Amino acid sequence: MIVPQDEEGRTVANQTATFTIVSGGGFLSSSTGTVNPDGTITAPVWTLGKSDVPQEMKVDIGSKSIIVTAAVQTAYTLAVRFFGAPVSPSNQALFTSAAARVRAFIIGQLSVVNVEGADVSACTGTTTPTLTGTIDGLVIYASVDTIDGRGKTLAQAGPCFIRSQEDYRTVIGVMKFDSADIRPLALSGNLQEVITHEMLHVVGLGTFWDAKNLIVNSGAPGAAYIGAGGIAGCRAIGGPATCAASVPVEDCEGLGETPCGVGQREAHWKETTFKIELMTPYLNGGTNPLSVMSIRSFEDLNYTVNTAAADAYTIAALSSLSAASVMSSSPTLSRDWERPLPIAPRVLGARPSGSRGGG
Repeated sequence: MIVPQDEEGRTVANQTATFTIVSGGGFLSSSTGTVNPDGTITAPVWTLGKSDVPQEMKVDIGSKSIIVTAAVQTAYTLAVRFFGAPVSPSNQALFTSAAARVRAFIIGQLSVVNVEGADVSACTGTTTPTLTGTIDGLVIYASVDTIDGRGKTLAQAGPCFIRSQEDYRTVIGVMKFDSADIRPLALSGNLQEVITHEMLHVVGLGTFWDAKNLIVNSGAPGAAYIGAGGIAGCRAIGGPATCAASVPVEDCEGLGETPCGVGQREAHWKETTFKIELMTPYLNGGTNPLSVMSIRSFEDLNYTVNTAAADAYTIAALSSLSAASVMSSSPTLSRDWERPLPIAPRVLGARPSGSRGGG
């Protein structure tokens, strides 16, 4: 409720107000408010943006303006620490934005973990200072360096440490991006999507599906995901038939000559079914939305999520597109040979069985 007042603090009747989003990426149901008989103005419905960043709305009443602030409600912490070769400020900002995006849809507080003395050097592949203190969410070490040249492996990512043998929610992870691919990705506007994709593997999507017994028909055509959250999310995006009992995951069937291997298989949603969704194994031209299916799949890993932070996406909208035509619109950006890190995540001082890195 906005109360127009004069210099003496008295309510001024018959005023109008204009509302504008200043920051945060949200939207308003209207640019004007509703004037009430008592002189107050009811603001339009304000839907906050999909990232944990400052949310600001500007209100103009005559010659006066005020800024109203709000915040996405989340208790999840995710911080990025850079190592290795210097990362440009503009690219660092994209990592920060990707982390803010994740914090907006994973919102539940995690247990505090004592990381005193933990050595992450084996995970980063370089000498890294021994850790001290505690972590109450997730810390990701990120670098941009040489991997294998342009158009091959865009990135490697995965968890380094999890919370316990039973709790696979990641404490520390690592992401490495090939310096040869960073500039093309940035120029195309897709770099933040790729960073977010890899970040979600570190959090757990695809990475812990087998360890949590969420995959059926593993190693065979028709491999599928059976987590209740992911199935419900798939049905919500128009897939009651597609996801009647499970969600199709990448089994490398139907991709033709498109490379498909350990980095794609059973760690992503199936490309030919979900096409442009962010967590399929290939980066497609244009926007790659993060659907409620991906967000709800984190419920199956015991995260608390905010489904309102999902991007608009439906399977029905993709019915006229073939996977080959979508991928060919941006062939140099396909995630060919996205590979997992060759390090199994472990509990501090122990190693869980049956887990693998995501790609």
